[in-house]
Amino acid sequence: MLLSIDRVLQLLAEGKSIEKIAELANVDSNDVLAIVEEARKIVNQFDKQKSKSKIIIKKKNNINTQITMDMEETDEGLFDGFEVLSTIPTESVLTMYVDGASKGNPGPAGIGIVIYNNDDQFVGKVSSYIGKKTNNQAEYVALIRAMLIAIYFKTKFLKIRSDSELVVRQLLGEYQVNNSQIKKLYDKVMELKKQIPNFKIEHVMRNFNERADYLAKKAADKKI
Repeated sequence: MLLSIDRVLQLLAEGKSIEKIAELANVDSNDVLAIVEEARKIVNQFDKQKSKSKIIIKKKNNINTQITMDMEETDEGLFDGFEVLSTIPTESVLTMYVDGASKGNPGPAGIGIVIYNNDDQFVGKVSSYIGKKTNNQAEYVALIRAMLIAIYFKTKFLKIRSDSELVVRQLLGEYQVNNSQIKKLYDKVMELKKQIPNFKIEHVMRNFNERADYLAKKAADKKI
């Protein structure tokens, strides 16, 4: 199957993931991502004032005190590197793929988040530089950012998918949290869980999390 911007956008609108499109076209996921990025650039070039920008500006003006405090504690701006590609529904089910990357461990680090709605449609993403972190710290920061976004949208059911076995097993109570820096991030996650009616986290293999991984590495590479 030959890929074009129109075809990729059509498949995304039908709810197919980047990985599925790559599989259908027999290409690498990064090739599909490049087409998506090209489409985004074209849209921004001809219509910079449309709904995506307006949604983000509106959200910035409506962040409540609790979320602002959480952002300060994690040294992250909630909407830094956040792009809304379609309407993100409130009070619904969201699935987020999260990942963190560090160039040096510790070193320049980034996070990546890919957001899908209840119909498995790709609706938003985050690619954000987060300073000097270890890989494990970056994984936790990505999770925290995803949870804050979910809280902002009053998500009823948040499903997190991560390829970090450490983070997932720690949150499931299967691994202990011994590192003091990780413990602070772990405690923040446990606090945020109380603000989400239903929360689920599951481990996925890295090949199912390629898009979030790409966004995290892209953010870290930009700083370098």
